Amino acid sequence: MHKYEYTLDILKQVIGKAPKFFPVERKKEMLAELKSFRDDASMPVAKIEDAIISFGREIWPYRKSFWHVHDEAKIEEEQYIRERLKDALREKYETFLRKGGRIEDIRKEAQLDELETFFTPEELAELVEAKISAHDKVVKEVESLCVGEKSGVCTDAIASYKEEQKKIDELIVQLKTLSASSGKWEAEILDKVRIFEAGWSGLEREVDAADVAGEIDYYLGVISVLEN
Repeated sequence: MHKYEYTLDILKQVIGKAPKFFPVERKKEMLAELKSFRDDASMPVAKIEDAIISFGREIWPYRKSFWHVHDEAKIEEEQYIRERLKDALREKYETFLRKGGRIEDIRKEAQLDELETFFTPEELAELVEAKISAHDKVVKEVESLCVGEKSGVCTDAIASYKEEQKKIDELIVQLKTLSASSGKWEAEILDKVRIFEAGWSGLEREVDAADVAGEIDYYLGVISVLEN
């Protein structure tokens, strides 16, 4: 096992988030690079982390356009979950939802105690299977729309998100440049930059232009007040 197996697995997950309409050849290149990282025991972790950011950035407009089409098409995963459940469990599941439960909680360890008082282990296993099956069905439907009747919407969304990404990139560069103007806050600002860059991956909090702009304003104020 590679000494940075955990980081390599994150990179694999990032590549796996590319929807099927992401350029096929480029995805093959990413997977080949992942393999080369695994085959090189001396590969520095920083290079793998850089790939997580750069690959995530490439995939981001396609991933965002996928969810744009998903939301526009109003595809309901909940309905597919209900269809997979037997009558008795379906009724129990409906009660669970009416009491404020969420299907997302069935895969979160923090929620297991509460869930296990409501469902038997067998019922939870059936719910997990229904959730996975419904999610896969939704993904296939959206990806089919993106190469079919919604291909124009999807293409426009990709272009729009690429433009949005340019604006976010510019703001991140501004924040990074700001770090060089203050030795006191440099490390802290660069940590924020890295967090924003990690947001391209889809595994961390999504990067947002307003959030980056807010950090720029904050540090401009801090530097102005505390260093002058």
